[in-house]
Amino acid sequence: MKLNNLIPMLNVSDIRRSLDFYRRALGFEVVSLEDKVDEWQWATIRSGDTELMLSQSEADLGLVRPIDLKHDASWPTIFYFYPDDVVALHSSVRQKGYDCTPLEVTFYGMREFSMQDPDGHVLSFGQDADE
Repeated sequence: MKLNNLIPMLNVSDIRRSLDFYRRALGFEVVSLEDKVDEWQWATIRSGDTELMLSQSEADLGLVRPIDLKHDASWPTIFYFYPDDVVALHSSVRQKGYDCTPLEVTFYGMREFSMQDPDGHVLSFGQDADE
């Protein structure tokens, strides 16, 4: 058995606020049924070949382990994106007034920056520095 695809589902506190952020800041578009977003409090969004699901939910899935304080706040999940032009994306995000880190070349040869969405999810964007 193999896994064929991965679409991260991010829990969000306000579906409309999150959709506005992902549309305006990063150019995502809604590909699920737009007229069901408010009813379902859920949407699939896409930019190029990248998809995310956003879900406004207060449901307890019963899967959470006790908090490990050593890793809780200092060990975030990072969603790493590979844009076709990280320099242009960084410039666009900053021009639109969103907070992000400086664009830097890392020791492992990636030109990258990071930012957070309205719910604090860490979004990083990188491109090979040689491109």
